[in-house]
Amino acid sequence: MIDPQSVFESVKTLIDLNPEDEERITGLCNACAATLSRRLKEGFTGEEDETVYACAAFTVYRYALINSCFDDCFEQLKAGDVTVHRSPSALLESTEKLLADAFSSADCFTDIGFVFKGF
Repeated sequence: MIDPQSVFESVKTLIDLNPEDEERITGLCNACAATLSRRLKEGFTGEEDETVYACAAFTVYRYALINSCFDDCFEQLKAGDVTVHRSPSALLESTEKLLADAFSSADCFTDIGFVFKGF
């Protein structure tokens, strides 16, 4: 079984969390740990560093996905001739890369195509 508290500690190394975020992401850590614990290959305990890291990356991805549903579609900051654009899709692309990297190095889950394929 993957320990949700270990996942939470790993999430904190990946992203900065304010107290409100910590409360919201704790539930996601629990859900992601339960989901991926059911996908552990035989011989894995869920305590392996790569297992916890992959679960943390999965949690960050789901958190970004949820937040993208409620973010404005487009944000812009202009300072002189420089304009910076930020969009929820850019955040999702970044977290997809994090997720793909985490799962490519973690050979501890069965692949049922729900998240591994396509990366």
